[in-house]
Amino acid sequence: MCGRFVVARTVGEIQTIFEADEIIGEVPGVSYNVAPTQPIAIIVDRAFEKAPDGSPLGELSREIHSARWGLVPRWSKGPAEGAPLINGRIESLLEKPSFKDSVVRRRCVIPASGYYEWHVGADGTKQPFYINAGTDGMFALAGLYEWWADPSKDAKDPSRWLLSATTLTKASCPELGHIHDRNPVLLSPDTFEAWLDPHIEGDQDLLDAIAIDSDLVASEAEFFKVGTEVGQVRNNSAELIRPIS
Repeated sequence: MCGRFVVARTVGEIQTIFEADEIIGEVPGVSYNVAPTQPIAIIVDRAFEKAPDGSPLGELSREIHSARWGLVPRWSKGPAEGAPLINGRIESLLEKPSFKDSVVRRRCVIPASGYYEWHVGADGTKQPFYINAGTDGMFALAGLYEWWADPSKDAKDPSRWLLSATTLTKASCPELGHIHDRNPVLLSPDTFEAWLDPHIEGDQDLLDAIAIDSDLVASEAEFFKVGTEVGQVRNNSAELIRPIS
């Protein structure tokens, strides 16, 4: 969890909804079956200036970037090393070398209309559900991002840098626990700004705050069964989120 999600809005609509100042480069738009390692839209607040110690100063610009879904730690050998880090468990983020530095100041929001989760029955049968923010809504998934530099490319080559991101997960709220025991960390209006603000150093208190508010957002989510076609990455149309009985 969460291994597939939906973005049913254009990048321009996402910019309006989340009041972003700028779209940086080519950012993926509508997709009904976003899968690991694919490019996704992430929202970051970037400071125009930095102090000598690298901490952000001054005004912030809210930007939408394209990132690889599956965080690549800056110290790793590259995206091909190990399984993609598409999820980070909020309970242990500060204990994990792959995530702890990003918690401090490299936090992002991943916009999503909803996500898929598979319920496993007593007989082992897997039934996908679409858990969503309603027809006109969007979730703000809490995420972390990182920049990885390809050592095989010249230091001045802009393509040397890979931007990647992960979504955060937590124990499921009671309303969704019958589907799966984990759900994404969903930001509320009360925690959204603090999560994005790089002036605020991320710590356990911030993680605890967004986890508590996430349950309030998740408890109001809509959900229904959908067809098993979502299990194939090549399938990508609005038919995937059509309810079935």
